[in-house]
Amino acid sequence: MSESMVNAASPVDLASGDRKMARALYALLELSKAMSSEVDLDELLSTIVEEASSVVEAERTSIFIYDEERDRLWTRVAQGMGSRTIELPMGTGVAGDVAKTLHLTNIDDPYADPRFNPAWDRESGFRTRSILSAPVLDSGGKLLGVIQSINKTSGRFDAQDETLMLALASHVAVALERAQLTRLHVENEKYEKALEVAHGIQMRMLPPGTVEIPRSAGFEIHAHMNPAKQVGGDLYDYFWNDERLYFCVGDVAGKGVGAALVMAVTKTLCRASATLQADAAKVFSSVNARLHEDTDPTLFVTAFCGFLDLTTGTVLYCNAGHDRPFVLTHDGKVREVESKPGLVLGVLPNYSYLLQETKLEPGDALYLYTDGVTEATNAEDEFFTLERVRDSLERCEVRSPAGVVSFMRGAVGAFVLDAPQADDMTMMAIRYLGRQA
Repeated sequence: MSESMVNAASPVDLASGDRKMARALYALLELSKAMSSEVDLDELLSTIVEEASSVVEAERTSIFIYDEERDRLWTRVAQGMGSRTIELPMGTGVAGDVAKTLHLTNIDDPYADPRFNPAWDRESGFRTRSILSAPVLDSGGKLLGVIQSINKTSGRFDAQDETLMLALASHVAVALERAQLTRLHVENEKYEKALEVAHGIQMRMLPPGTVEIPRSAGFEIHAHMNPAKQVGGDLYDYFWNDERLYFCVGDVAGKGVGAALVMAVTKTLCRASATLQADAAKVFSSVNARLHEDTDPTLFVTAFCGFLDLTTGTVLYCNAGHDRPFVLTHDGKVREVESKPGLVLGVLPNYSYLLQETKLEPGDALYLYTDGVTEATNAEDEFFTLERVRDSLERCEVRSPAGVVSFMRGAVGAFVLDAPQADDMTMMAIRYLGRQA
């Protein structure tokens, strides 16, 4: 063949190639438009396989989705397969090998390639003559699936087809990632709604933080709980009769839904036991045994509970690994309640808790809290600490329960400023007023 003949043929070939590329680019443009308007994933993937077969001139195109949990591929959309789904273990077959290696594969003679499995051809009567297969990767390079076209209708899949297949794979990746983000968004909205409901249920399980109590009852009380998340593991409770006031503050190890469930169980067990007996140590012994039996020991509970005698001001209390309360005396002093912290609740099935005693004078206030107060963190990762709790209480000039809790919330807030809350925070204050027997 002469040089002139070669040169004469080249413009024709180039023109043909340019026309093919122009058609392919137009098809990709139309596909991009479809992706901006189509929200149904299966419809969009069906459009992609149709366009893929058109632009690379293939008889069939399939999209395999990667199931990470099962480490398998399965056909989400497959031309010529009807409703049948093909599943491939990772590394099996041509598509499985592409998924494993993350490399595009162009095979001219599948029957001469050891990766090819001719079983489907034998079963269906179809004849596979060529395969072009590319991995579908997300924006971080993680495998999402494989797109595979079969049987070039004119000649062999060439380098231009390979480029187009990679472009098509990126379209599939965008479609899959968008569908995943949409699903996660919907699931998150449902989850957030469920958490809102759970928050409402949890707060209704607790007695009101503020309650109107007649002066003749002999005490005042105020409580506040602020979960770090929508649901939390802190708890407080109280009830009273003519003789005594029961009170309790507790903290489940951990945060979130699991801690909230243990919180609900603990609050219920404490309330049930305290209605039957006025011995704080026996209350915790009973609750501890049930928690060990019914819950995971890693979700243990610290708690402090007591019974205030409304005639004498005597407090009989028990400490299960909890922070010691403070007494703000009527004459302006602050003292820490002396207590020997017993074992946290739920770790050992049989533990004898110690009953201890202190005395409140008329006008004294008892301040209880969870470690969300001492461990409140500012922007410099500094803790509020026990020392700051004491210092803040010593500056507190009020003794009303609502005033004490409000003052301490303000002190913690001024310390942490805009730093995010890391732990649930609960406070309770009780003022003994005294009354005649």
